[in-house]
Amino acid sequence: MSTKQAPHRFLRLGGEFAVIVVGVFLALAAESWWSEREERAYERDLRQDMLAEFEANLDILEADLAANDTSRARVAAFLDLGAEELQATPSEELTATIGRWLDWAGFDPQMGSAQALVESGNIGAIDDRGLRLLLSRWAGLLEEKRRFNLQAVDFQMHRVGPAIARAVSDEEWTAAERREAQWLVRAFAVLQGSVIENQRRLQAAAREILTYLRE
Repeated sequence: MSTKQAPHRFLRLGGEFAVIVVGVFLALAAESWWSEREERAYERDLRQDMLAEFEANLDILEADLAANDTSRARVAAFLDLGAEELQATPSEELTATIGRWLDWAGFDPQMGSAQALVESGNIGAIDDRGLRLLLSRWAGLLEEKRRFNLQAVDFQMHRVGPAIARAVSDEEWTAAERREAQWLVRAFAVLQGSVIENQRRLQAAAREILTYLRE
C-alpha cells in the first residue's frame, strides 16, 4: 500500500465505523422510545383498571363497614348486660342470638390487574411517584388487614366457638358458661375493633386513590 493510499483507506474505514456507531445509537434510541411508549400505554390501561377496581373496593368496604357496625352494636349490647341481666337471659335466647353477635365481614378486595400489581409487590412499575406512594400505603394496609383478620378468625374458631358449642350442647347455659361467653366476646370485640379500624383506613386510602386517578 502506498503512502498516498493509506489516508484514504483510514478515512473510508473511519466513515464506515461512524455509520455503524450511528446505526447502533439509532437502534438503541428507537428501542428506548418503543419501550417507553409501551410502558406509558401499560400505565394508562392500568390506571383505567384501577378506577374500576377501587370504585368496587370502596363499595365493598362501605358494605363491610355497615355490616360490622351492626355486629359491633350487637356485641356491645351483650357486653353491657349486667351480672343479673346476663344470668336472667333465657338459655334459648342466648343460643338463638349468640351467632349473630359474632357475624362480621373481613373485606376481600376486588381482584384484577391493579390488585395483582399490589399483591406482586411490583409497584415500582408505576412511573407516577404520587400514585406509587398511594399504592404502597394500600399494600401496607392490606397486609395489616390479613394480620387482624387472621387474629380475629383464629380467636373466634379456637376460643369462642368451642366454648359456645359446650354451652349449647345440653341446651342449658350454666352461670359459669354465661360469664365465660361474655368474657370471650369482650376479648373478641377488641380484635374486631382492630379489624374495623383497619377497614376505615382502607376506605380512606381507596377514596384518596380514586381522587388522584380522577384528577
